[in-house]
Parts: sequence; structure tokens; C-alpha cells
Amino acid sequence: MLNRKPHKRDNWTDRVRIADPDRGFPVFVADALERKAQVKRLATAPRAIALIATVLAAAALAAPASAAAGGTADTVTISGRAYSFNHMSTFLEGAVIKVREIPGISATTDANGDYTLDVPDDTNVTPYIDPPDGWNEIDLQTFHTRGEDIENANFQTPADLEYNALAAILSVPIDEQTGRPSQCVIVTTASARNVRGVDYETFRDRTPHGVPGATSTESPALDGPIYFNENVIPDPSKTETSEDGGIIWKVVPAGTYRIETTSPDTRFASFLVTCKDGRIVNANPPWGAYELAGDEQPLGASIVAASVTGTDVRRAGGQRKVTVTVDAGEATRVNAVLRKNGKRVGHERVDIGAGTKKVKVAVRRKAGKGTATLSVRLRDAAKERVESDRRVILPRR
Repeated sequence: MLNRKPHKRDNWTDRVRIADPDRGFPVFVADALERKAQVKRLATAPRAIALIATVLAAAALAAPASAAAGGTADTVTISGRAYSFNHMSTFLEGAVIKVREIPGISATTDANGDYTLDVPDDTNVTPYIDPPDGWNEIDLQTFHTRGEDIENANFQTPADLEYNALAAILSVPIDEQTGRPSQCVIVTTASARNVRGVDYETFRDRTPHGVPGATSTESPALDGPIYFNENVIPDPSKTETSEDGGIIWKVVPAGTYRIETTSPDTRFASFLVTCKDGRIVNANPPWGAYELAGDEQPLGASIVAASVTGTDVRRAGGQRKVTVTVDAGEATRVNAVLRKNGKRVGHERVDIGAGTKKVKVAVRRKAGKGTATLSVRLRDAAKERVESDRRVILPRR
């Protein structure tokens, strides 16, 4: 279970946190005009010079430290390689990697098809590829960033030949205006443990890397997938994965879907898909339906695409309520427990859909005023959970 505590901000940090429209996500900046005015007023006095130095030092401490991958404490790095579907030595140079939820940030792949992209921490991100001519746009699964870099988020990108062949084999309805699917298509691979946490060359050498004998289900339910055979061809007669591991849903309405994969002998991580008409979502290895060995738990980025974004306490008509705001990318169960001095003084459990939702917790009359702790547990359809605590101040009744 992940136990993510809220970031602590001091007054200086809160005061200078603004949105940078060019990068599309919050960054820490100084109020240059205010600082300039302070310097102008105080520069003539030695004591003022010392004060300025102190302020600047405090600013440096308040600003987020650089992360190992090159981001800041408020960002994580997504990295991986773009290559041609079924041609793992054909790398896509010059492809542009973007994020559905954050217009304005992007990265361009190099000669090896590699990219790195800084994205905000504690948020939902769906990377997608704008490829060179001759290849076709695909999305990855929807991740939720949780303080760790996301590595090997590869794009297994179909060239026109494979794209058109698969559409024909599966009779995928195509929009004549766009050349894209009329609805959404989902693809994944039930992949073996030995291709996760390795470099690309090892990943390629261990192909095929599918786990045979697995089946997948969806929440909410769909008509069910088609499994690829050992020749990497979708085969409607198959009822489970082959050694290729490929799984495809050819006609999917817009919405969010959590995909779970099971087999008698192997556990797999679930993953979230965000479908829109025209999208092809390829939750490809080593993400998507990746094998879990022994007691291994799923990686934080692949579970519970939701987070607590705020709390508020209000009193009206003698009734106190704590409101918790949850930003959810999928259907989520919210279980909120309010405790004061170790005793439960409020509880609410509710299922919410995707979007920004507010959950209200009524405070028991016997609870006195003062500091209380709100523990919020979020659970996805695969029953994976994350939990966070927030301190709130209860007013008098």
C-alpha cells in the first residue's frame, strides 16, 4: 500500500507558486517585481544587504531540489523508446511525445527513438505519440505519477502496412474522414517479468515475451478481447493468450476502463485506459499487463488514477462538515475517516466516477474543536489502494 503524505509548503513557497502557461504545469518562481522593490528600498544599508542575502537563501531552500532524472521535486520524468510495431530494431526518430492532460509540454525522440519528458507529480498523465509520416498515432495507458520516474514507457508504433492489415483482419470500423477508428481500440500484452527493469537490448532479445494462458476482463465490462496467436495475428478462435501475449479490444466506446489480467499460475498488474473516439491505446510492455513475481506489488504509477487535492471545513446550522476534493481519472471508491485524539468522529464512504468530486464528511457533535486527522483511502476497480492523511481544524459547534 502506498501512503502518500501531502507536500509541505512554507509561506514563501505558497506565495510564489504560479502557473506557467508555456510549460502547462505549476512551477516555482520568484516575484521579480517585489524582489526588485525590496532591493531598491534596502540596498543602501549594510543591514539591508544582509537581509537580502537571508531572503535569497531562504528562497533557495524553499525552491524544489533537482531530481536525479533532471526534474524538480514537483515533477517526475517519463522516458522510453519509440519503435515500429513488429520491427523492434526500427526506431522512430523525430517523433513528438505529448500528454493528453497537459497541452503544451512535449519531447522529441532522438536517433535511437529515445525520449525523456518531465511531467507533474501526483497527477494523471496519458502520453501519446505524434509519429513521422508512415506511422500512426497511439496512446499509452493512463499513469498516475507518485514520486518515482516512469521508465521504459515505450511506444510500439504501427506503420501504415501493419495498421491497415490489423484493421482489415479485425474489421475495425474506420472513420473515412480521419482514417482513424470510429471508436477506440485497446491493445496490451500479458508480458513476462524478465522484460521489466532491463535495458532495451535485453527487452528485445527476450522477445517473444508474452505469458500464455492468460485472460483479461474490463471494468466497466466490454464485449471481451481477441487474443493474438503465436504468429502475432489476432485470432478470434483463441480464448487465452499465446506466447506472443497480445490482447486487443477492437471496438470500445469512449470512457475509462481498468483492465485486469489473470491466469491460473501468474499474477499481473492492472492498468487504466482512457478512450476517446479515434484513439488507439497500446498499453505495451513492459507496462500494461505486466507479470508480478512472488509477493511483488504493482508499481505505483499503474494503480488508482486519483488523488486528494484539497480539504475544507465548514459550519452551518450547528452542523460541521469536512469536505475532501478528489481528482479521479477513473471510477474510484473513496473511504474518508476523521479522527480526533485517536477516536473516530466522522466517516463517509462513496463511489465516484472520473472527474473532480467533493465528498462531505459530517463531524459528530461530541467532537470538540481543534486539530483532527482526515485519512482518505482511494480504491480502484482492481481493489488496489492508496491512502493519505490531512490535518484539519475543527471549529466549535
